[in-house]
Formats: sequence, C-alpha cells, structure tokens
Amino acid sequence: MLQINKNVSLLAPTSILLFFSMAFTTINARIGVLPLPQPVVVDIDGDPVQVGVEYHLVSYIWGAGGGGLALGPNRNRTKICPLSVVQLPLDTLYGLPIRFFPVNHAPVGSRAVRTSTDYLLQFNSTGSDSSICGKEPIWKLDAFDESVGKYFISTTNVITTDMAYQFKIESVGGIPIGNYKLSYCPNVCSTCERVLCKDIGVDWDPTDVVRRLALTDDYPFVLVFLKASSVEQINAL
Repeated sequence: MLQINKNVSLLAPTSILLFFSMAFTTINARIGVLPLPQPVVVDIDGDPVQVGVEYHLVSYIWGAGGGGLALGPNRNRTKICPLSVVQLPLDTLYGLPIRFFPVNHAPVGSRAVRTSTDYLLQFNSTGSDSSICGKEPIWKLDAFDESVGKYFISTTNVITTDMAYQFKIESVGGIPIGNYKLSYCPNVCSTCERVLCKDIGVDWDPTDVVRRLALTDDYPFVLVFLKASSVEQINAL
C-alpha cells in the first residue's frame, strides 16, 4: 500500500503540470501569440531609420564598392517606363532618396523601420531626369527573365494586390552593426504556397555597363543608410 501511495504522489504533480501546459497551449492557439518586435534598423549615425523619412542606400564599401541606388535604363536598354533600380558606379554619387512604408500595420506607437518586416520602397525622383516615369515610383519585382535566368527589380506607379512590392531589410552578420542587405521574401500565411525567398544583389550588364538590382543566391548588396537631409546639408556646404 505504501508503494502504491508513493507512486501516486509522484505522478500527481506531473499530471497537473501536463494539464496546465495543454490548457495554455490551447488558449495561445485560440487567441494568437504576438511575435516579439524585430530589431530596429539604424542609419550610419546609429539613429533609428524612420518610416516615411528619406534615406540614401549606399554601398558599405567605399571606393570600388560603388555608390547609391537610383533609377536607370530598363532591360530593353531604354528610358521607357518601367525603369530599373540600379546602383550608381561612383561612391560620390548617393543616388535618389528612398522612403519606407510598412505593408501591414507598424507596431503601435513606433515609426521605426525594423528588420525582417515587409515594406514598400519608394523613390523620390522629383527634379531628376528619371521623373518622366513619375515622381515617386515604387520598387517592384519583375517577372522571371528567362534570357538570363534572373529576377530584376524595376519600378511602377501602379500598385496591385500581389506581393511583388514587398521587400525586407536584414542585418548582415560578421560585419559592424549598421550594415544591411535587402531581400525579397514576403510574409504569407502558414497554409499558403511557398513563395520566392532570395537576397538582392547587383547584376552588372557588360553590354550597357549598368549595375541593375536582381535577386541572388550568392552575393547580396551590403549597404548603409544615410539620412537624405544630412547628405543635402553636406552638399550645400
């Protein structure tokens, strides 16, 4: 009898813990558990990158790494819309200002841009030669180009409901904080079909000497954020 009572006393706490564990799992599944906020993206000065504020995205490697991002000739080698997103060849060229807007609602009370979060990327091309395609074109993933086996990044002024406009910012490990890469990997529901998920790199076309942005499996374009207002102030000096 004593042995039986001893076993019961040992099993009872285990059964109670198992019951509560299953109960909390059921509750969490019903109400949904909110994910922890992703890390905040910071600019070259260490300040949080803000939604709706303009930044230049430039190579983290000065000199041979090239300059910032801008609009350039499309794959047909014309300046007819849509234009391609390109990297300028010189590090003294900061490119066009870019703004970020969350695809879904941003965290309550926060305007900070965060990693691993879907954003719309919008150029401000006012006053530039590229404004023929609209003053504020949005980045867009083009259809697969079978001639070269790549997906390129272009722009548009017409947004539909598909996922071609959703881009992420990710931290790059192994190098100083403040260096990032861009990726295309839209957040979708768990039951949806698996989507394309790749980094964004620079594809150099020797036929027209243009550095176009394209999806890559190998070498992402590593960049830093420069607040546009700071760059304009320096250029004015």
